[in-house]
Amino acid sequence: MPILRAVKNNYIVGVSLGENEIVAVLCDEEFNILDRQTRPISSKLGKESIAVKIEKTITSFSNYHLSYAVGVAIPAVFNEGGKIVRKSPVEELVGVNAYQLLSKRIDLPLFIMRRNFCSMLAEQAFGQAKGYKSAVIVEIGRDIECAFLINGKIYRGSQNAAGQIAETIVDITREKRSGAGSFGSLVSGEGIAALTGKSVYEILKDNPESELVNKQILRDLKDSLLTGLFNIKLMLDPEIFIISGDILENFDLFRGAFLDLGVKVVKSDLNKGAPALGAAIAAYNGVAKK
Repeated sequence: MPILRAVKNNYIVGVSLGENEIVAVLCDEEFNILDRQTRPISSKLGKESIAVKIEKTITSFSNYHLSYAVGVAIPAVFNEGGKIVRKSPVEELVGVNAYQLLSKRIDLPLFIMRRNFCSMLAEQAFGQAKGYKSAVIVEIGRDIECAFLINGKIYRGSQNAAGQIAETIVDITREKRSGAGSFGSLVSGEGIAALTGKSVYEILKDNPESELVNKQILRDLKDSLLTGLFNIKLMLDPEIFIISGDILENFDLFRGAFLDLGVKVVKSDLNKGAPALGAAIAAYNGVAKK
């Protein structure tokens, strides 16, 4: 039920910070997306520059002035207070009070949440997780994230740190030899991304026959992906895996590996818009609780 208000500010903003782009949505109270903005960002922006980019992205909405709350999805693990970034692939944010950083620039009630949880919020409400009690969403590409739905609720862990699939080890030999045996390193094609500035999946999208991604690399990608997801299957026994991220551009290449899981695997219809939409839902819920 929409929140009753004396004023006519009836829009909510959700914004998601990824490793190479910012995605923002302007929603009504039924979470219809009325406007969307995407802004590329450099991987080495300082914290203040990141805040400026977020501010400029959301204030570019023509109806931003009619919004009453902003939700921000950040790829991070926070401290117990939920404001200071304890760990993040965006290294410039580690140790930063994210709430303090953004509230200086955003003059609306502000709600900050982990990006993977926001993705699952959106999938549960409007996406592929709707109607399921047990689901896993895995984002694969430049951003590697995961979230779990268990008994109809998002599982956050004892310290709100659940879902750090990128750091799980799937090849102990490589990890000991070069420190590159983690799920995140192997399924993102870390070395290729460092060399070209693109994820493996972006390269395959542009040129499926690219010499940069040979058959052996593709086999290794499939094996690493299957290993990581199979371990999740054994631990959580989900009804469904939802796949999002750059990999969706080449989903058919990996369909065989997904079939080997023996669990329903689907593409996210919301894809990269899910974290921003989930952030808007989190903002709405945050206002409703006050």
